[in-house]
Amino acid sequence: MKTLRNTLKALLATSAIATATCASALPAGWLDSLPAWTATASSCSVDESSAGKYEFWLSQFRYLGSNVSGAGSSPFFLPQPITVRCNVTPIYDYVPANPNVFGSTASWISPSWNSLIVGYKDTDGISTKAQVSAALRKVSRATLGESTVATFNSNLSASVVAHEEVKQFNHTFDFQNYDYYVEINLIRADTTVTTPVAYSVRLTNGYVPVIPK
Repeated sequence: MKTLRNTLKALLATSAIATATCASALPAGWLDSLPAWTATASSCSVDESSAGKYEFWLSQFRYLGSNVSGAGSSPFFLPQPITVRCNVTPIYDYVPANPNVFGSTASWISPSWNSLIVGYKDTDGISTKAQVSAALRKVSRATLGESTVATFNSNLSASVVAHEEVKQFNHTFDFQNYDYYVEINLIRADTTVTTPVAYSVRLTNGYVPVIPK
């Protein structure tokens, strides 16, 4: 038993049985549980303000050619991003009232997701000329009111290679009364940096298994 335990610990330490690749910034040993929602960035809807500036290539959403953000018209002249929005498809778990009793009453509930995972490439790391940001948004069907559940900012990481990062959060999903979407924004301040890229986004109940000592 001790040998098996040590083997599992070694596998988790090298991410050999994790869902991410060796280039991933997900915690060592990270696992996703099902059901999960996933989307490629190229399958999402583009904001009309991004027309002519973006391109989809396979799974990727990125700047087209030498296009850059440009300064906005606000008093602060902040760079204007290119934007896609990904609809979160309603998913439900069928959960028994008492999982230890066969045949006990069960009901459909919204999933208990706690992690927003973004697949991206920020070409200048913690510098600000390139950026990938994402926000999980909740929309009230009754009032159209919106609120933000979780946000992600690539400029908090020094990595400049394609990889995944996770933003964990606490939220009780309610698909009966709310719709959800993930908004992805890219900024490329000028042509001294190559285009940042977003290629995937997912919601899952993620965790790092605890191996008994």
